[in-house]
Amino acid sequence: KESFSPGLTGPGEGFSMQKKIIALAVAGLVSGAAFAQSNVTIYGIADAAYVYSKSDDNKFSGIDSGGWSGGRIGFRGEEALGNGLKAIFTYEFGSNIDENSAFNRTRQAFVGLSGGFGSVTLGRQYAPSFLYLGATSANDITGVNPVDLALGSYFVTMQTGDGSRWNNSVAYNSPNWSGLDFRVIYGFGESVGHRITSEPTITIPSTPGEYPLEDIVGTDETDHGTYDTSDSGRFGLGVRYANGPLYLTAIYQQSEESFNDVEDGTKAWAIGGNYDFKVVKVFANYVHQKYDDGDKQNLFSIGLGVPVSKAGTVHFEYMQFKDKSFDDENKAKGFGVGYYHDLSKRTRLYANVSQIDNDDNVKWGFSKTIIAGEKNTNLQLGIRHAF
Repeated sequence: KESFSPGLTGPGEGFSMQKKIIALAVAGLVSGAAFAQSNVTIYGIADAAYVYSKSDDNKFSGIDSGGWSGGRIGFRGEEALGNGLKAIFTYEFGSNIDENSAFNRTRQAFVGLSGGFGSVTLGRQYAPSFLYLGATSANDITGVNPVDLALGSYFVTMQTGDGSRWNNSVAYNSPNWSGLDFRVIYGFGESVGHRITSEPTITIPSTPGEYPLEDIVGTDETDHGTYDTSDSGRFGLGVRYANGPLYLTAIYQQSEESFNDVEDGTKAWAIGGNYDFKVVKVFANYVHQKYDDGDKQNLFSIGLGVPVSKAGTVHFEYMQFKDKSFDDENKAKGFGVGYYHDLSKRTRLYANVSQIDNDDNVKWGFSKTIIAGEKNTNLQLGIRHAF
């Protein structure tokens, strides 16, 4: 075996030089393609938890994915175009790591431009409700958090789950001015119609010459597929201020009738914030939604986060939900209490307990066990790792 040491001459040195030349040649073959690519970052979250949930006789006990954050893997990149302008993109795929689901759904996928003006992006993207409301909840919108369960079940426009990712959307993000920024997004509904046309058909008589031509030429109404991309989309505007101990946000979002088969259009707004007193962090939010037919839903929550060590925090949250869609006002009340412990900047252990008390016409809680009019009780023990 030949080796190379500083100052050594002879066969060892020559062999080492050959290896260097070969390495440079291989690098030259691949570097041209590499330099032509965007600067790409791979990121993701692996999150799983044990969950016990109960509503009357409905029970669930098992491992569930995404207890604190939904599992994902993503690719984001940028290319400098000069004069501060960049091309940017993101592809992000979700996965339930508790079962054989692979990365089978798109969380985000967009492309755009960014610069001193902010950014403009097109694709499947987050509404302001997802990006801004999480910081107004002591429980950070986790899997069994009462606020998240209500928003996901009842608030068509102001959801924080998959419904907050809008397809066919164009979004503008402003620059950050000393903690103040805003986001505007429009999601084209792209509802599709059908084109019905009449085309001549020829019926061949059994006996030639038996019928005149005008009797054997008819019409056939045929559905020739889609052609109408008339819009029934969504609009969202969110503003937030995050500077020092103070966080504030205000959000307005609306969806037109028939967006994703919703029968009535909705308009919703939300306000919320938090303030960090160091010894305790206070959270609050209020969400209001109204359908075109006059039905309304309201939700508010208040919460506390108390650091008990450099790595651990205890959190508590109370929420109340009102649904005025029925003759009588229907309510649900819930609380959540939990603890999270950061083993590092990327790895977190967490434990949460929640209970939701539903009125007869209200049904929300953990999706696998909820029953209208019944209490929904949940326990969650999990680990999240971000990379």
